[in-house]
Order: sequence, then structure tokens, then C-alpha cells
Amino acid sequence: MAQPLTIRRYQAGDGPRVQAVHEAAMRAAGAYVEGVPDDDLETIPETYLDMAGTFLVGTVDGRIVATGALRPVSEATIAAKYSATSPDSTVELTRLRVAPDHQRCGYGGRLCDELERRARTRGATAIVLDTLSIQSAAQGLYETQGFELVHREPIEQSAEEVDLLVYRKELVESG
Repeated sequence: MAQPLTIRRYQAGDGPRVQAVHEAAMRAAGAYVEGVPDDDLETIPETYLDMAGTFLVGTVDGRIVATGALRPVSEATIAAKYSATSPDSTVELTRLRVAPDHQRCGYGGRLCDELERRARTRGATAIVLDTLSIQSAAQGLYETQGFELVHREPIEQSAEEVDLLVYRKELVESG
């Protein structure tokens, strides 16, 4: 049985453990690229918290085992092309990671639910995200959470060709 997950906002001092969870999760998925810096993880307060975004961590017994973030859609990401007619009310979900020894416990879904709740509270009408075709567990999670694949394009990663997948979820209730 999975231990209870506590979700909280990123705090000063969380950076090294957030980076460790990110690297371990990406390595386990076969998606880690050695030597490519993750600048946003080096500057979480400036990149997310100071820019109308949020960065959450999930803890078990006080130890960070999961991460996830929302930020306004940036023109620098491919997801921006799929922000629909209202880019101002679309947010990007990113950095959803679960440490390999805590995967399959429902923690990714819990973080995703909390991020979606926060997006709705902020008035977002859609969430976009991207992932790689080799990250099959992530694809399964996003599809279970109601995200729809809206774009696929080949990219080169570490001299290997993979597909970048863009997912989207409408947050507007149909009535």
C-alpha cells in the first residue's frame, strides 16, 4: 500500500532534491540527456513562482518524491502552438516527475489533479503539455487524466529520433 502523499508549494532548499527526482525519473524513462542543463530547475522561484506559475512537490515522510509545475504558456515551447484561441487562459503543465521507487502509487495523478485544480482557480480554460514518445508511462497518465494527443512531431534527442507529443485538456465544463 502506498504511503500518504503530502503536496505543498516549492520552498527554498528544495532545489537539490527536486533535481534528483527529475534526473532519476528521466533516467528511468530513458529520456535523460546527459550534459543538457535544465535551467528552469536551477531557477524555480524566478521561472515559476515569480512568473504567475506554481511549482509543487509531493512528499512522503517529509522526503520529496514527486514534482509538478504550471506556468503561463511560453512562446518558447512547442506547446504554445496548441494553446487554442485564448493563449492567455491556457497554462502549461511541466516537470511532472515521480521518483522511480515511488511510481505506480498514484502520486503522479494526485499531483496532476492538484495542478489542474489550481489552474481552474486561476481561471485557466485549458492545459497543454509535451512529453516524449519513449515516456509511455507519462502518456498513460496524461490520457487517464483526460488529456488528448493533439500533435506529434519527430525530434532528435541524443542522436536518436523520438517523437515529441503535445497533449491538451480543456478545463471548461460542458453543460
